[in-house]
Amino acid sequence: METESISLTFLLEFLWMGSGAIFCIIWSLSNLVKNRKISDLFWSFILFSTGLWLLTGAFMFTGFYLYLPVIVFVHIPFVFLSASFLYHYLEHLFLEKEIKFHWIGYLPPIFSIVFLVPYYMESNEGRIQILNTLTVSEYGSILSGLNFGIKLSILLSVGIFLIREWIPNVVLSVFFTKRAIYSLIFILLIWFDLLVGSIGFGFQIPFFRKLSAYLLPILMYFYYFTRELWEPFVSDVRDNIQKSKYEKSKLVSVPLETIDQKLYELMLEKVFCDEDLNLSKLADLVGVKSGQLSEYFYKRYGFGFYQYINQYRIEEAKRYLLEPKERTILSIADAVGFNSKSTFNRVFLEKVGVTPTDFRKQSKHPK
Repeated sequence: METESISLTFLLEFLWMGSGAIFCIIWSLSNLVKNRKISDLFWSFILFSTGLWLLTGAFMFTGFYLYLPVIVFVHIPFVFLSASFLYHYLEHLFLEKEIKFHWIGYLPPIFSIVFLVPYYMESNEGRIQILNTLTVSEYGSILSGLNFGIKLSILLSVGIFLIREWIPNVVLSVFFTKRAIYSLIFILLIWFDLLVGSIGFGFQIPFFRKLSAYLLPILMYFYYFTRELWEPFVSDVRDNIQKSKYEKSKLVSVPLETIDQKLYELMLEKVFCDEDLNLSKLADLVGVKSGQLSEYFYKRYGFGFYQYINQYRIEEAKRYLLEPKERTILSIADAVGFNSKSTFNRVFLEKVGVTPTDFRKQSKHPK
């Protein structure tokens, strides 16, 4: 009876972590299909790596690795690469920087593959023997070190970003707005989860390692269902970072009237309809540096690049919605530069006060 109970417990644990893994992988593929920007590719890869991590953890922590030992370490190169991707993704998200990945970011996953080759050269029996002696054999210690290293790499990646860009430039009040509190909780829980897992690996505390693994699906579900609150939070943080960076003006030698005129001409050409348009590309078209153009937006309008571009996109979308010949909401979103229908609906509601569908209905039946 006790054996059956333990088996049922392991099965439920496996299903819990496995469901989180499948959720992350499906989310990554969905994001990959809907969005085509390089930043979205980075985010999809991070989600996919998280899914692999959960999947291998499900096998390892429940003992099911005995049936499929080949899967246990497959996540390690992916997560190492994700740690590098994560830093650049955060830079893009909060600083509007163009993503430029450095070759150094490929070294950790390459080295991890080299260390994993002997494991994958073994038979299933040999792999199981290695897994059963992780804490006592020299090679097992290396593999455990790799598992410990991926947690540290993510902590380091996010930590460097926080120390360099976030903490010095973001006022504390941003975190306590109603729309940002869920994101603050998510960030704190992710850090707590990784820290607990790192302590578990570093001090060989199995309970901490399992706790970290079992919390991760909850955090991914939490982030998915509150992601609509994330973007306004990102905007608030981005605004504070940019404003703090502009204490020393970069626009002294650049006439604002010149930028005004060039932007006016570009908006007439409807460059905002390019879904791949970013701050760096627009700055090149204007003939200034991206930092100068970003400062221009905040000094001239009090908001950043995305808010500036979105106001033109929404006005263009309103024109399409008022046309006699109806187009689908998705086709309009794509035509004006949004890379997903959900983003278009959210921004439209934020700017106009109603959804695109309701705006179209009201225009047909005015009160």
